[in-house]
Amino acid sequence: MLVGKNISLRNLNKSDLHFLEKIENDSSLWKFGSERKKFTTQELLSYISNSNISIFEAKQYRFVIDYNGFPIGFVDLFDYSNNEASVGIIIDDKYQSRGFAKEALSILSIHCFNHLDIIQLNSCVDVMNHKSNKLFVSSGYKFVRKDNNHNFYIFVR
Repeated sequence: MLVGKNISLRNLNKSDLHFLEKIENDSSLWKFGSERKKFTTQELLSYISNSNISIFEAKQYRFVIDYNGFPIGFVDLFDYSNNEASVGIIIDDKYQSRGFAKEALSILSIHCFNHLDIIQLNSCVDVMNHKSNKLFVSSGYKFVRKDNNHNFYIFVR
């Protein structure tokens, strides 16, 4: 578990199933991710049971953003290779605009740079996702380019 001031980042577990279903199967969020399908309970249980595979093997890792013992979001590392990884983050609506996403990115970056030998984090954000664009800039990510209605950011050690 990675502990911050207000939140922690922890492994996904079976008690997160309901929250995982809520986020993954919310079609209004699909435009922000790579998957665009409803997942069955069995598919998500299988995902949870395989979620502790090392990022070095799976090339991805999902952390639960935990606030006072409850899941409020996810922060994902994916496309891990050559000492860099991409970052994606989602916070449940009722917990947005409270600083949790920024704290999660800070905790994550410290962990990546100090323990995973990652030297660069990348993010791709839809230009219309104003909250996420503001989040990454305010978290120290540098805008590098705009391409196909997406802004690309990097955060370097």
